[in-house]
Amino acid sequence: MRAGTGLTARGWTILGTGIAWCLVAAFVGQRDLWWPGLFLVLLPLGSLVLLLPGAHRVRVSRRLDPPRVSAGQIVRVDLLIDPQSVTVGGPIRARDRLGPGLGEPRWHDSPTRLGRWQQRFTYELRPAWRGRHKVGPAERSVADGLGLAITRTVVPGTTELLVTPAIEPLPNLRGASGLGVATDTSLLRTGHGAADDVLIREYRHGDDVRRVHWRSTARTGALMVRREERSWDPSATVLIDNRASAYSRRTPDDRLEWVVSAAASIAIHLLADGFDINIVEADGTVLSPHRAMSGRESLVLEQLADLKTSTVPTLGEAFTASARGAEGQLLIAILGRVDDGDAAAFTRARRQGRTCWALLAGATPHLALTGADLVRSTGWRCAIGGPGVPVADAWRAFNSGDAR
Repeated sequence: MRAGTGLTARGWTILGTGIAWCLVAAFVGQRDLWWPGLFLVLLPLGSLVLLLPGAHRVRVSRRLDPPRVSAGQIVRVDLLIDPQSVTVGGPIRARDRLGPGLGEPRWHDSPTRLGRWQQRFTYELRPAWRGRHKVGPAERSVADGLGLAITRTVVPGTTELLVTPAIEPLPNLRGASGLGVATDTSLLRTGHGAADDVLIREYRHGDDVRRVHWRSTARTGALMVRREERSWDPSATVLIDNRASAYSRRTPDDRLEWVVSAAASIAIHLLADGFDINIVEADGTVLSPHRAMSGRESLVLEQLADLKTSTVPTLGEAFTASARGAEGQLLIAILGRVDDGDAAAFTRARRQGRTCWALLAGATPHLALTGADLVRSTGWRCAIGGPGVPVADAWRAFNSGDAR
């Protein structure tokens, strides 16, 4: 704990005035004039002494509600300051120091009280970008009633706030070429005992009425349809271009945050649709939340919250890692930039028989169009996104034919 106690500008002024008064009284030889000067000297010093007992004995507890949020959501912070000694002073002010991305810290005032009174302050934060942010340490200042002295205490201890990427709901792409019914994987009401119920699910808008399964409909009371059989479970690989060379050096980089948000939205969407997914970073690091694993969504969001840029120059390692065990499945690359050096890797990935999509967040419209043309020339479908473009709009382009 660090504490500092000192005089305010008003206290120094009164102290200086008292000293000058005493000097003048001594110079003119009027000892009776010493008393007003002595009073002015002792007044700020006495205020300073009264504040010292409570300067070094303070406890702080802090609670975040919730302790984990998506970027842009509100967090409620309850800050409790508990003095361990009698406080003799005037107004009490307190605040939390905040890390980058959490905004400017704001002082909170408490009225004057004598004794060991706890102070509780509540405020809200809205994290601007993902990551692990530090809330704290807390600062506390107590001034005397006349404003002559002040003590400032920094109480060590921080609380971590995990901020995950912002998630956007995405539409199903049943009409997208190469998917067929790949996004139609949710199995509902499979535990009724009939063998054919394994391939039965609830009716969704747009389903062919010829697929209605009337026996299950009568039994469950809800309209049920046959689910088309597949000999394989759907899987997808989401490749994230987190190369440092693809983005600027500022923190945060809006395009990188858009790429991570897009990757998170797509990954969560595919998990909800029953896909097994792999998330591959530019350096070849792979996260593979198994289908039987609980908390897969939380694991994915936590990894993406911690995602840093990589120094690798190309996506070669990422494509090599994404190719393992993924033949014939969906490969989605979210890109920050594309140049001629990446063309060969895109071509090789396309030859492995997978459905290949790309979302490109170009630095400028010209670079985005040039990069998209390069990706499409290798046989990929490519949509253009970036800051200011909803991820859902870029995703929908694969269904509308805009992503050629």
